[in-house]
Amino acid sequence: MARYETGKIPPGQLLQPAVTRQLSLEALHLMVAERGDPAETLNSVIRLIQERFQTSVCSVYLLEPDRTHLVLAATHGLRQESVRKVRMSLQEGLAGLVAQESRPIMVEDANQHSRFKHFPETGEEPYHSFLGLPLLDRGLLQGVLVLQTAEPRTFTPDEIQLLVETVAPLGPIVSEVRKIEQLIAPDYERLCGMARNL
Repeated sequence: MARYETGKIPPGQLLQPAVTRQLSLEALHLMVAERGDPAETLNSVIRLIQERFQTSVCSVYLLEPDRTHLVLAATHGLRQESVRKVRMSLQEGLAGLVAQESRPIMVEDANQHSRFKHFPETGEEPYHSFLGLPLLDRGLLQGVLVLQTAEPRTFTPDEIQLLVETVAPLGPIVSEVRKIEQLIAPDYERLCGMARNL
């Protein structure tokens, strides 16, 4: 199989799908293996996925401890101020549908789907196509990865399968981030409450 060294791809020459796949998986696995802070690793990984799959947005929603809600935990493409503020139940939104059914869901024009829910604080108005994938750790749902594009796009079955394989190592990282959030969030809420009372 042909293989190109990073930085030595001839200009204008596209990588063969197998080579692109290999580079993506190698980079992702390296990040996961060398991870330090789980939240930082998660941000780095979703940026890599966004770049490799040429999407406008890549976001991760964490399953909250009640296991009935998702919260936006990290994003590249949506407004950063919406992180930890956007929250939805599993019965609403396309990300909720992915979590409910625990399978990839692709919608070419998300705005037309009956489960679409608009969150104005995210700035997602320009984005149409939606691909959501469940993030699992030892078979348990931990969250949902969402890709969005400005132009309507149909992800092929091969692309979806590649993404499923690519995000598989994310499950344990998301599980760690969820544990950290569960420890930090109550303290943060308590401090906010004290600040409001002062």
